[in-house]
Amino acid sequence: MGQTPLALAACTNQPDIVTLLMDNSKTNIKIQDSYGNTVLHALVTVTMDQEPHNAFIIQMYDKIIRSCKDKALESKKNKKGLTSMQLAVTEGKLEILKYILNREIKDDENRMWSWKITDWSYGPVSSIFYDLEGVDTSSKKSILEMLVYNTDIKDRHEMLNLEPLHSLLQMKWDKFARHMFLLSFLFFFIFDIIFTCLFYLQRKDDKALKLSQQNRSAFKPSGTKSWLQVLGHVYVLTCSICIIIEESFLINRLTFSDLQSVVSDAWFNIIFITQAVLVILSSITYMCGIEESLIFMVIAITLGWTNMLYYTRGFQSLGIYSVMVQKVILNDVSKFLLVYLLFLLGFGVALASLIEHCAEGEDCSSYGSFRTAIVELFKLTLGLGDLEMQKDAKYPTLFLILLIIYVISTFVLLLNMLIALMSETVDNISKESENIWRLQRASTILKFEKTIKFLFGDKFRLGVMHNFSDNDKRLCLRISKVKWSEWHRAVTCVQEEGVTQSKVKEADGFSSITAVDVSDRGRHPIIVQENEEDSDMEIFSSSEIQNY
Repeated sequence: MGQTPLALAACTNQPDIVTLLMDNSKTNIKIQDSYGNTVLHALVTVTMDQEPHNAFIIQMYDKIIRSCKDKALESKKNKKGLTSMQLAVTEGKLEILKYILNREIKDDENRMWSWKITDWSYGPVSSIFYDLEGVDTSSKKSILEMLVYNTDIKDRHEMLNLEPLHSLLQMKWDKFARHMFLLSFLFFFIFDIIFTCLFYLQRKDDKALKLSQQNRSAFKPSGTKSWLQVLGHVYVLTCSICIIIEESFLINRLTFSDLQSVVSDAWFNIIFITQAVLVILSSITYMCGIEESLIFMVIAITLGWTNMLYYTRGFQSLGIYSVMVQKVILNDVSKFLLVYLLFLLGFGVALASLIEHCAEGEDCSSYGSFRTAIVELFKLTLGLGDLEMQKDAKYPTLFLILLIIYVISTFVLLLNMLIALMSETVDNISKESENIWRLQRASTILKFEKTIKFLFGDKFRLGVMHNFSDNDKRLCLRISKVKWSEWHRAVTCVQEEGVTQSKVKEADGFSSITAVDVSDRGRHPIIVQENEEDSDMEIFSSSEIQNY
């Protein structure tokens, strides 16, 4: 089947056979199967959602890399051009990716395999280096870009919460993305204001900026007002072209799995492009004297101010609320409208057919035509109509029965089902809304990062080059962490009177310590640290603490 003995033994949990093969000098550990997968790729492929199964996979993965002396094993690519870490991302293997990104090997011999290296720690505070090779956008085909742009990846929201991805995105947001986000907001806000002002100027002076019907080849605006309108139209046209180019580029970078992913992940991109196209059409048709320009302009203004919801992703609470609104519209409201449209068309045609045609000059029923029947039925759905039997219906009893059935089916049944489904949807996605918001913000950060790289190069790149050994130099991200819940240490609190506080009872993982006389503190230790692994006591004197 094109597999290798080492990969087969590792994936079927046979550690003795793995050891036997790896101890054999003739075994090529980096050998690839018919798909170009190494033994590490194979382990990633067979990872499942079951925790006991993943435990032996991770143990086997760790055993193999510790036994292998060549670090190139983990960076070796298969026929799809993916390393084992990239394969874990594309396959949605959350647990194995979490192990790889947080793997820390402290012995010097195997330290080169570490993606996480603790620089120093004191109490609950620790400073950690994370290797950014293949993680950040500075590397080609980085896992950060794969998670943001590939909509087919399972659990990609949870993967973005893993370290160092979570901290990396937050640092990028704080360093440059939030400032560019504010500038983008101001740019789009001014764009909407100018376009709205042009709309009202057009309504006040319907003849302004229109080409002469007799001479369409020359456009000669007169007066300051007309020149301001010309400049306004030039500005909105230029901005619209830039928006189309930018959003098309972003959509092109996305990898879609199905139509639903297109709509959900490219929701605002599609609306921005639609708005920009309508703005261009409205400006061109308006200056050419075409009356239908008002149609394009009205729809463009509506979309323009609706698109301001895009900038709610800069704030967590508003961003999560916007995600809920988006999900409700895509999931519940769209399904409701599809079913409701079928009812509306069916009953509209039936009721319009039951109305006898009126003679010219007579007062006809509101159901006399299909269009008016649709409007009246829609008013009934909202509770604004009435059930009065139409006098000129051919079969009044049948007409009334159809009206009653329609009201029960739409106003009573469909609307209440919509409310129930919307409530259920909000409850279901309330937990994942924050993750979706983080993904949307990550997409915005990477968009701004592309722009800032084009303008300033690597000036705003995160990470520093750090030498861990003579042959181990890496681009790393330093992250400081404070974990009180994992800190099993007890520290005496020294009072000004000269005596520490009374005994601290042994509870919640803290060791009990007795009071210490500060006047004799030179002979007494003031910090007692218990190592969880071997229960040895590490003692620091007051003079050592002062030196620290």
